[in-house]
Amino acid sequence: MQDKNERLPQYLIRLCSDKAAFEVKFSQRLRLNMETVKKVFETSEHCEIMLYTPHIIILKHKTGAEVTFSREGRILIKKVLDKEEAEKVTKSILREVVKKAPF
Repeated sequence: MQDKNERLPQYLIRLCSDKAAFEVKFSQRLRLNMETVKKVFETSEHCEIMLYTPHIIILKHKTGAEVTFSREGRILIKKVLDKEEAEKVTKSILREVVKKAPF
């Protein structure tokens, strides 16, 4: 969950069925402009773009987590120890996206 004072989209984090990643599900359907998201992370201090296509972006977070954004707004977080770490990575990334390219 998230703080009520933050202006981030509402979301839930859950462990994927294969237990290899955490999935971030938004309360409202999002459609992301991947070119805009790419520009946000090209200058990011927190993430490095590992792969970019018009459909997905894979990022390496400074914590070592691997984050996959899909154009449909789905986010997968891998290489984290638990849900709490996935929450921290999610907030870090969403803050950056919302600040530079609001939903």
